[in-house]
Amino acid sequence: MEDNYKEILSKLESTASLKQAIYRSTAEVFGLTKTILSKIAAKLHSDYTTKDPSVEVNYKENNLFEAQLKFSGDMLMISMHSNVFNFEEGHSIFQTSYVKADQSLSYCGVIYVHNFLADSIKYNRLADEGSLIARILINKEKHFLVEGDGSLGFLYEDFEANVITEENLTDILERSILLCLNTDLLLSPFAKIKDVTLHQKQSLIAASGYPTGKRLGYLFSSEIQQNNP
Repeated sequence: MEDNYKEILSKLESTASLKQAIYRSTAEVFGLTKTILSKIAAKLHSDYTTKDPSVEVNYKENNLFEAQLKFSGDMLMISMHSNVFNFEEGHSIFQTSYVKADQSLSYCGVIYVHNFLADSIKYNRLADEGSLIARILINKEKHFLVEGDGSLGFLYEDFEANVITEENLTDILERSILLCLNTDLLLSPFAKIKDVTLHQKQSLIAASGYPTGKRLGYLFSSEIQQNNP
């Protein structure tokens, strides 16, 4: 039993304390990310909305773990996960000399970057779908990598070389905004959504209209039926 207790103490030292350190690092990075996003909002508001006041730009911090930037019909949402993760066994990160030298460097906190339609949030359309644009993975040394769409899928892959700075966080957020602006809301073919029962239609009205999203446009009739059995 004494050996078990010693192992518990050892695990707390090697894992629990490590995860607390990573949580603190991630929280600091997320705080900086929120500050940068608010600066981008202020600059966009100053440089653009004076030209066209109908285009709304504003920043809002929802809670400790989430903030959002609304720009016209889009919403960029950043959120921090409160837990710490490791990579699946066999992930390429374990083959890097950086992680081989210290296995604890593979543990990361996560910041997510999502895109939703602003109306999805405004009208609380819970069936609407958003899109995960990127996730930023941060270790105890504030080294990071980014998994994401477009250029964010390959620009920040070097875990050892990438260290969090205001400059690279700004670049990640600006590229995320561009991905939002370059993704149009597309209608599904009319023939695929034209058949709907009264029950389905009433259910859709109760949910503030047709479910929609940046990725899907209107749901196909088969998906409407699945959501309204």
